[in-house]
Amino acid sequence: MSWRPTWVLLAGALALAAFILFVERPLRHQRELEASRTVLPDFNPAEVTNIEVHPWGLPLIKAAREKTSPPAWKLVQPIAYRADDYSIEALLQQLSKLEWVDRHTEKELANNPAPQEQYGFAKPSFTILLQGSGPDRRLEIGNFGTFKDRVSMQIVGNNNIYDVASELLRFVPTDKDNWRDITLLDVTNLAFTGLRVSAPGKGEFELERDPANHLWFVKNRSARADTPKMINLLSNLQNVTVSAFMNDNPQADLDPYGLLTTDTSPPLTLTFLNGSNNVAGLQVGGIFASNTNYIYVRRDAPGNIVLVPRNSFNGWALPYTNFLDQHFISISPSFIESIKVRGDDDFVAAKGAGSNHWTIHGSETFPADPALMEYWMAAFTNVPTGIVKAVVTDFSPYGLSNACLQYDVRFNPGAGAQTEARIDFGTNKAGNVFERREDETFVNSIDADDFRWLPRVSWQLRDRAVWNFESTNVVSVTVHQLGGTLKFLRDPEGNWTYAPGYNNQVQINSPAIEECVVRMGHLRAVYWDGVGDKNLDKFGFEAARYDIEFEVTNGTRQIYKIQFGDRSPLGHPYATVVKNGKRFIFEFRVDLYQNLVLPNLTLYTARQFIK
Repeated sequence: MSWRPTWVLLAGALALAAFILFVERPLRHQRELEASRTVLPDFNPAEVTNIEVHPWGLPLIKAAREKTSPPAWKLVQPIAYRADDYSIEALLQQLSKLEWVDRHTEKELANNPAPQEQYGFAKPSFTILLQGSGPDRRLEIGNFGTFKDRVSMQIVGNNNIYDVASELLRFVPTDKDNWRDITLLDVTNLAFTGLRVSAPGKGEFELERDPANHLWFVKNRSARADTPKMINLLSNLQNVTVSAFMNDNPQADLDPYGLLTTDTSPPLTLTFLNGSNNVAGLQVGGIFASNTNYIYVRRDAPGNIVLVPRNSFNGWALPYTNFLDQHFISISPSFIESIKVRGDDDFVAAKGAGSNHWTIHGSETFPADPALMEYWMAAFTNVPTGIVKAVVTDFSPYGLSNACLQYDVRFNPGAGAQTEARIDFGTNKAGNVFERREDETFVNSIDADDFRWLPRVSWQLRDRAVWNFESTNVVSVTVHQLGGTLKFLRDPEGNWTYAPGYNNQVQINSPAIEECVVRMGHLRAVYWDGVGDKNLDKFGFEAARYDIEFEVTNGTRQIYKIQFGDRSPLGHPYATVVKNGKRFIFEFRVDLYQNLVLPNLTLYTARQFIK
């Protein structure tokens, strides 16, 4: 066997591989580059760690990518300042996908005696330096084209000159302010636990946030702050942006800006605290004379003075009482686990473990009506209170030394440090009722109409189901009204007719009566208004002399009787029933009364007297 042919073949294969690797592949890559219009092939914006932009005749602008998570940009020249990440990344992205519109090759430029002057590179409008893990790239931007839609560009070390879309210049800064972060204060990422507010003539006070439940309080005043208001104010502050940078000298004269500390200025100072340490501060100064829609603001760090819209600090320069929570409680009512009530009777409303079902424990025990409990719970955070007096030591003039109604509210562990709250209600004055929390020093008032709906007796929370029976089991309906009687019977076909000896002088509407009986069989009160036989006169039952009896047979014979009276202040007719030997007074649904009861279950001769 001869080895010579084998070595020849092996040598040929190696030569071919070398040709592909060192000749054909570079040539192919060069052809691809020449076929592409990309100005910066293989440029990766993520590899850039430093960028310099030098506008001709103006200061150099330099930014560096900080090693933070996530990475952020910072201006380092001509001033150290937070950079606007979006603006810098936008320029890098534009450069990565930049394509030339026209290209002047080295060969074409060889016959041009002064290409640098012709295309504006003797004094380039901008010089851009890109540095990072990849190779440095220095770009020069020269003159505009004839129609201003193009601009010349060259890459130092590349002998071609490119015409690119002048749209690129929108992303190239001409001043350091173009790349500054215009956020006034990054509240979201600021580690702070409290806030000091100082406004001449309004006082100085501190607000602090409970780390457990994130509720805000007015420090040293034993008062709850309005947490939703604080969240809204801080959210608005996060969105305030700088309209113009006015002075970067930390030692600047503050007087021209209304920022000099005197008895009357600055108009507002906000100091953010982390424990006892100041972590950020804003001083709000005077109005910008050239445009009164803007005001001066100075930041503790970096100590510069800027312009922001005048309304940016609305809601801050106010007395501490404007920051108080003017509701019974500050946390969600879902954290309430029980309420002990001392009113016209004493009882406890308790929520079942792991459920939203409430039970009333008093002289008797019964399940609470879900809708009434929901309304009551909502009142704790929805009923507005108004401050009558901020600091009170004698509560007797307000009827609060011996409250007419008292709630002891207990919260579950999810509420954090706040485990209970005692709320007292006092005397009624000029349409308002005085109210206070015993852990606070001030007296509030609430509207008397809002107080009217707060439970004071246990039966007000009883399940509003009056009774339940099926209409198919009703065999007769008897109406007693103003001394007259009318009776209806169900015939064998299930239709309603007048009982023998009774006639209402109008044609009977059997389907409407059936609908009325169906609705009455599953009757629910709108509100409970009383229990027992005392003070029935005020409900107008005696004057109305109007009741209806439903005879129900379902194995046994039962009579369900309801009596109607006057209208309540809300327009509902008062009604009363007796259940298990106890009388209940309630408000009857006005739509059922007007649309079905009055047209079908009344005496014709009495209709003119019905209210």
